[in-house]
Amino acid sequence: MIPKHPAAQETSPHVLTRRSLMGSMLVPAAALLLGGCSRALKAGSDGATSDERPLAAKGIEFPEGPGAQLVRADGTRVFRNHKLVDQDGRVAYFQDDLIEGRVFAATFQYAKCNGICGSMTARMAEAYDLLKPIMDKPVQFYAFSLASDAPADMKKFMVDHGIYGRPGWRFFSGSPEAIKDIRWAFGFGDPNEEVDSSLTGHTGMARFGHHKFDKWSACPALANPEQTAIAMVSLFPADQRPQIAGLCRPADIPSTKIPGYVPRAPLRANQL
Repeated sequence: MIPKHPAAQETSPHVLTRRSLMGSMLVPAAALLLGGCSRALKAGSDGATSDERPLAAKGIEFPEGPGAQLVRADGTRVFRNHKLVDQDGRVAYFQDDLIEGRVFAATFQYAKCNGICGSMTARMAEAYDLLKPIMDKPVQFYAFSLASDAPADMKKFMVDHGIYGRPGWRFFSGSPEAIKDIRWAFGFGDPNEEVDSSLTGHTGMARFGHHKFDKWSACPALANPEQTAIAMVSLFPADQRPQIAGLCRPADIPSTKIPGYVPRAPLRANQL
């Protein structure tokens, strides 16, 4: 998990770039199918454009490249506000509706996947069952389509895998540029464009986030469902963690500081 950084204690409305805060922590997509939990995010270096709604008409300017983001003085992150559509045809905006103040788990897959998508969904459904007392209020599960799926295709996938209608679980599609930007913002990108754009080797990781406290973690979506559920619950501060039957250690997992992290001077002011 990424703890709330010292800059959050400032009272002036400074903004920092994601790149200046986190250094070089991007995990290549090809390496994300295996391994245990991780606690890192990284922005990318390529351009990204999409149908975005301005954040509160503030005229926020993001650094160039996919995954670009800003950090407010209170420690909360601002991502590009991409327009998305869910399995029921409902429009949502990434920052406003899915990130701001939310607690969530996010995966990347697609409706007509013949690979690990079905197995990922089955394991996440088992984790969902363990988390039922806090699903939808406040925890959300998001799946982001890597193939610009139509709502009908996403709905069919959810129905076929027994997750359609579960409170707090939605499947989103958007432009290829928007989904790439979101994926890179969550740390799932590869500098090799051929590898990065390949659906056959897409990441099997789930990203967990608690926006209000700027806490983040990741685990394989195919991990033991209890491990996934514990990673979700661990995003809550120790004194606020839900006690859920069937989870062994959620109250005993401390936040982990970033080794060698030194906050830098703000790069922008008076934008938020």
